[in-house]
Amino acid sequence: MAFLEIEIKALLREPISLFFLIVVPIILMIVFGGVFGDEQTHFGENVLGIDTVVPINIVFLLANVGLMGIPITILELKEQGVLKRYSTYPINMRNYFLSLMAAFSLFSIISTCLFMSLSFFVYGASYFMNLFETTIFILLYFLIIYIFYSIGFLLALFIKSSRTANLVSSGFFIALLFTSGIVLPIDSLPQYIQVIAKIFPMFHSVEVTQMLWISELSWSDSYPSILYLLLLGTGIFILFRNLKVKWEI
Repeated sequence: MAFLEIEIKALLREPISLFFLIVVPIILMIVFGGVFGDEQTHFGENVLGIDTVVPINIVFLLANVGLMGIPITILELKEQGVLKRYSTYPINMRNYFLSLMAAFSLFSIISTCLFMSLSFFVYGASYFMNLFETTIFILLYFLIIYIFYSIGFLLALFIKSSRTANLVSSGFFIALLFTSGIVLPIDSLPQYIQVIAKIFPMFHSVEVTQMLWISELSWSDSYPSILYLLLLGTGIFILFRNLKVKWEI
């Protein structure tokens, strides 16, 4: 709890981090809501453009935090000597990294609630999920957090400086955006790009989240993406449970 309090205060002192955590998703919701919000979609008459934007914005936020916020934060603390000081404390360093994840998760949830409220009260988004689907959606939300935050930790493990992490994570994140269906329709991409896109978790996260959000998730149609996310999450858990990490601090 002490580490969690420290990380929350640290985020509150960084307006740039809060901008990307909270303001950018709201701006995206305003832009796409204003442009596509009231348009009909191929999902049916009751599903408007804003109803497809909300789940996309959720995946965008969580991937952005995991791939850019987590590794850059860790490596900046490492360069400042903070991790070295923490290592002298009679604590488990894993607790610190868990508190860092919890702090980012807290602000991600706040951001999600804010732009979801905006979509409902300003742009007329509809809520399609029943109680069971809502429960599955919440579990999926935290699974996506776990996957992208874990990838962020792996980037921090193998990259030596925050400057390099900024370049690598930004490039990786942009590549995922263009191959996930968020920026361009996946069907409009070359066939080999579509194959590559399905290797990465953002494509599958968008597919499952979007279909579940509009209550159109079908196991027969989406089982490859569902299995991918479950197997990836399980694989990451096994990896971190058995990986003996020695941080160079």
